[in-house]
Amino acid sequence: MPAMTVFITFINLLALAPAVLGSPLHTLTNSSQQIKWGPCDFQSVSPLPVECGTLLVPVDYTNTACNETVALSLLRSRAVKAPSKGSILFNFGGPGYGAIHTLDLMTASFHGLTGGQYDLIAFDPRGVEKTLTFSCFDTPVDRKIAGYKYPLLPLNASDVALVDTWANTQALSNICRNRNTTTDRGALVGTAFVARDMMQIVDALGEDGLLRFWGISYGSLLGATVAAMFPDRMDRLVLDGVVNGHNYYHRFDIDVDSLLSADAAFRAILSECIAVGPAKCALATVNSTASELEATLIQLIEDFKANPIAVNTTIINAMFVVQLYYIVIKYPSAIANAAVHINYLLHRRNLTAVVDYYNGLQAGIAMGDDDSLWGIKCGDTIPRATELADVRPEVEHMAKSSEIFGSYLTTLATQCAPWPFEAKERYLGDFKVKTKVPVLFVGNTYDPVTPVASARNMSASFEGSVVLEQRGFGHASTSQSSACTAKVLRAYFANGTLPEAGTVCEVDTPLFKSR
Repeated sequence: MPAMTVFITFINLLALAPAVLGSPLHTLTNSSQQIKWGPCDFQSVSPLPVECGTLLVPVDYTNTACNETVALSLLRSRAVKAPSKGSILFNFGGPGYGAIHTLDLMTASFHGLTGGQYDLIAFDPRGVEKTLTFSCFDTPVDRKIAGYKYPLLPLNASDVALVDTWANTQALSNICRNRNTTTDRGALVGTAFVARDMMQIVDALGEDGLLRFWGISYGSLLGATVAAMFPDRMDRLVLDGVVNGHNYYHRFDIDVDSLLSADAAFRAILSECIAVGPAKCALATVNSTASELEATLIQLIEDFKANPIAVNTTIINAMFVVQLYYIVIKYPSAIANAAVHINYLLHRRNLTAVVDYYNGLQAGIAMGDDDSLWGIKCGDTIPRATELADVRPEVEHMAKSSEIFGSYLTTLATQCAPWPFEAKERYLGDFKVKTKVPVLFVGNTYDPVTPVASARNMSASFEGSVVLEQRGFGHASTSQSSACTAKVLRAYFANGTLPEAGTVCEVDTPLFKSR
């Protein structure tokens, strides 16, 4: 993620905002406007053939007098079974992540999960990668310096941590304002415009005029938005690892309930560790019960809060330890290796290896040298604040939701409150809609960033929708394999069949494998 905020290296209504539903506004797509497909300009790693394309879309959907366009970059993997039933679009999260390279890496997996009879398409949204890139700094070095100069501090760092963080977020917002005084880009990268871009893609494909979509994490918010704007044009929509859209738009652009399952995930993983024993989990040698192990690992945070250690140019402090825990429970695919390194940390051994491991994890979730995360998220938010008192209730709400992680992750809610840019169009509704085909929501039981409670919250307002709970770990259903979940997904994409309400799928991948 952007280094604009060192703390989160890991994560007035607009007067011009159009109506809630997606009225046509400005459009370029017509029968002659088609996507130009051809070879990709990068080395594909897909085990299946892929092709890349571009599509011109309006830069500003609210300005019919503006003829300026932006070229969307797309990647397509053709259906592997005949006949093709059309296309499924994908978004894998963010905001700020490009989607093309992720789909290129996972074409075989997603063909298997969707039944193989659809073309799979990913596109890099506006504000991301090379498409209307949003940046507050001239160089990556400038961004890193600002992050250290104006950090978002843990809530429990000191008695004045929150007030200092509030001042720092204002300073960072001022930097972004000054850097973008001659451009309207901060108003052009919002989620509602991306939703319209998606419908431009659907039209240009020349199929049945309906959107089929799988959105993960922020992609679920994008999917919920496009569904609410264009409900009559929705075919099958899978919203996976679900963001609470009510919170996203109306509570300073942060899902203040996102940590509801984080502590439970951490504790369940420790229980699994003790159950499988030292042969598979190195931390099982430390304590004999999960509760004892939890106490030991929480004490480790406190120890490094009181006595940080410098390893070369990396500081191992409380934030380092908490971020390590959080990334591990969010992406648990190699958790046995994580347990080895946390055990090193406990015994103050091989600290250089621990730092290298931590830096590798951070690099794996890095979002590039731009500020698209904040440009999109903060431009989307509807409430703005000029006083810390307006934001404090949200920070405190989030802090109370997680005993382990709350104090370290909550001041993220301050970032968007003073943001200087507002997206030209934002979804202002309540998500109470009836889509042409009911939506399938999917949530992991132990998802530490998008709890299954958020999936249920969103499903409650989408008429006819159903929540599938996967009893697994990590962020979104793709974190662990499940034959049960795959069967539900294939049935849904094949004929729109939804699982019965209350369906829970078990996972097939063991959390801990032999070391």
